Amino acid sequence: MRDVGQSVRRSSLRHLRTAAVLASAVMLVSIVLSALPQEKIPLPFRAGHRQDRHTSTATVTDEAETVFRLVEGAGLPVENAVLYAHREEDPDGLLGVQNNYRSKLTFEDRRIDGGAVTAPDPGSVHLGGAIEVFPGADAARSRAERLQTSAARSPAHAEHAYLKGRILLRLSPYLTESAADAYAAPLYATEVVRPGPERNTADA
Repeated sequence: MRDVGQSVRRSSLRHLRTAAVLASAVMLVSIVLSALPQEKIPLPFRAGHRQDRHTSTATVTDEAETVFRLVEGAGLPVENAVLYAHREEDPDGLLGVQNNYRSKLTFEDRRIDGGAVTAPDPGSVHLGGAIEVFPGADAARSRAERLQTSAARSPAHAEHAYLKGRILLRLSPYLTESAADAYAAPLYATEVVRPGPERNTADA
């Protein structure tokens, strides 16, 4: 009987130790969770019908869509607009990558003959243009400088580019300079309001 009683006591002690460990673990998890940032996911600035989407590294917004609506509203001959939601869909593969654009939309210009374009792939800037919106003006400027360096190696296929703050508008080299300049007026009339604080989904 003494052995049975000791066995029961040892079993009870084991259960008590297990319960104590579990309680400590639950308390630790609660402390860690309470320390995480509780901010809401920022909403896109436009009047929007979709919420922000996230890649593995950064927020992806619909900001480029609002810029495009202004370009379209100015009567420019644009069509076949595509707003990209995921990096895998982006022809350049940079959407949502840290320090790159967080919103991108491509479109075609009806004045361009697709049959004469050397790179007529869907989403190609050569067919019309692309609107890229960045987290900050410095990132947009860096992107423009990289494109300018690349264009210097192939002047015949150099894009037209217009930079305003966080917005970079890239236009087909198949547009004349005056045709490309017509896009500048609605671009420079655009005020892109920052949607909210950055939230890096890699840290979530």
